[in-house]
Amino acid sequence: MTDVVLQPTPVSVPDAPVSRGDRPAFTYIFTGGGTGGHVYPGLSIADEIRAGNPNAQIVYIGARGRIEATLVPRRGYPIHLISAQSMPWHFSLLPMLQFMLRTGIGVLESLLLLLRIRPDMVVATGGYASSPVLLALWLLRRLRLSSARCFVHEQNVVPGKANRLAGYIADRVGVSFAESLTFFPSGKAVRVGYPVRREIGAVARAVARAELGIPDTDRVVFVFGGSQGARSINRAVVDALPTLLASPNVRVIHVTGQTKNAEYDAEMDTRTRMEPLSLSQECLSRYHLYGYAHEIERFYAASDIVIGRAGAATVTEICACGLPSILIPLPYAPGDHQALNARTLENGGAGLVVYEETAIIDDRIVSTVDGIRLAARIFDILDHPDRRASMSTRATALFDRNGATRIAEEIDRLQQDLPPDVSDSGPLADAPEGRHATIAQLSPFRLVQRFSKKKDEAFIRLVGEDYLKYRVDGYLKNETWTIRNEGVKLAGLLGYTDRLAFILGLLRDKTPTSRLQRLFGGDYRQVGFIRRNAVHTLRQLDQYSPEVRQVLLETLKDPYFEVRTASARTIAAFADRIGQDEEMVKNIRVLIADPALEVSVEAIKTSGKIGDISYMDDLRKFYLHPNWLLRDAVIQALTDLVRRNRIPDLVSLREDIHRMMITCNHFEPFFPIKRTLSDLETLIRQKGSASPVS
Repeated sequence: MTDVVLQPTPVSVPDAPVSRGDRPAFTYIFTGGGTGGHVYPGLSIADEIRAGNPNAQIVYIGARGRIEATLVPRRGYPIHLISAQSMPWHFSLLPMLQFMLRTGIGVLESLLLLLRIRPDMVVATGGYASSPVLLALWLLRRLRLSSARCFVHEQNVVPGKANRLAGYIADRVGVSFAESLTFFPSGKAVRVGYPVRREIGAVARAVARAELGIPDTDRVVFVFGGSQGARSINRAVVDALPTLLASPNVRVIHVTGQTKNAEYDAEMDTRTRMEPLSLSQECLSRYHLYGYAHEIERFYAASDIVIGRAGAATVTEICACGLPSILIPLPYAPGDHQALNARTLENGGAGLVVYEETAIIDDRIVSTVDGIRLAARIFDILDHPDRRASMSTRATALFDRNGATRIAEEIDRLQQDLPPDVSDSGPLADAPEGRHATIAQLSPFRLVQRFSKKKDEAFIRLVGEDYLKYRVDGYLKNETWTIRNEGVKLAGLLGYTDRLAFILGLLRDKTPTSRLQRLFGGDYRQVGFIRRNAVHTLRQLDQYSPEVRQVLLETLKDPYFEVRTASARTIAAFADRIGQDEEMVKNIRVLIADPALEVSVEAIKTSGKIGDISYMDDLRKFYLHPNWLLRDAVIQALTDLVRRNRIPDLVSLREDIHRMMITCNHFEPFFPIKRTLSDLETLIRQKGSASPVS
């Protein structure tokens, strides 16, 4: 059975626009949700339809236990709640079975609702809550049990999973951005803009501040991370509070979001992290903490600057209010649409972008924002009134005010069997900058391919180094190990020394993999390929320290032979900085006898970089070894020992090396080992003539 919630008294909203004329008593079903970013657009469209057609019957279908269960009744619309769940990002049997079961139940519930309500139009705004309704509608139309039309609105540049499916079921798709048109079947999609609630931007600053008890002279920072909140933003704000509140006329409005589960309780975590700050009562009086903002329009109106995510809803509302902003895009959003939104405001002079960084905290890979850095960026705006005014003007200029009206008109056209209105207008109609499209379409594998040849400085300037680092951080945090592996490679190829601590953290991570993976040869969560490439990245970053030394000592004992090989090679590269390190020398000496050929070869070569004459007995054992690669490595090691003046008796060495077998099975018209031996003899002669040996 579905749950029904009714709120007979709607909240007050500003006067509606002039009616578009009398309409029949059409019945509309609105669906979409899971987060406010999918619910609010639906409510905005519903308000516009109700304003133009008071006879319209509007019913909402949302997911049980999600935010729409609260938001929709407050708006005055009846809501039916069904079973729904988002599709797992990565395949795992149990979560996938749960998704299929709940979605299946949701489809059955939706079938009953559609047969009972008999809508004329279904309007979907995305999110997993809409999927069961759209699947049920498709089934009823196939069975000729429903003739309802379907309109879908996509808010973001790149559609989510639900709306991509909806594109094939819908009769018409309205998009917020022109570049989204290519994701939907030809002829169905039309650009209509983003529907902003009418109350956003309609509240006077003086009224809002009076209601909130904020003096007119205070500078107000409004921080929120969406309806569910953002842990990285919440924690950064707490870290920034001592700096922000040290200024006597700065006030912070902080909406933490509603996330509350076993892993993270947004409001409780924020309060707990504030305790060690020991802020004075006067400072605390200028900090306002909320779990959720049901009347966010008041907070916008009272604010001087907004810090938040960069989803289409947030960006459009910020522009509607003409506020300067610092945007912290959600990493790894589909198509990276939040970063592209944020960069659009930054390039337009309306906002600044701060990207999250990847770190390992308590053995977990997490995204973080530096609170001190965030506070500095806030004051960069607050302390410069002229800049703040300019950003406000530019934000207003980017706002498209007619989104909700165009959507309602397009739904009217669909009801009347008229073709879509393809005439386009508004500031958001332009295609994104070339650099946006360029980087958004690049996979981590293609980026590695690009930078493997050389560090393409022109490309880095095109996309922006901060943005490129942000993309690399996204790969480093990705749950799929193959993508995380490419992130490790890119950190080295691009020389991101500020990611050294993260790379060391990956190498220290000895979390065992699952039992099933261990049956197939797995060992740790950070698979062998990642560990091998992380060691290689240490060499590329060229940063030697006690921490790097300790990790290299550990990786010399790694169970995967390619990690030991890379470690020996990296130690050789750091030889000049390692100096006389007896523990390192001892561990390399052990690896000379490693059963893996590749490891033994590299350990022998490294012994020439950091060892001394005490290695001679170990090296002589390979003079007649059947594998020429080992003998060649011995010659290279001896060459380095001679070059470093670690073998005093060169005459004896010259006689000694003639006992070495110099044949090999290398397919060239000469023996490479013979050449390297000749080079060694030449060096001995040169050294001998320069410093005669007694």
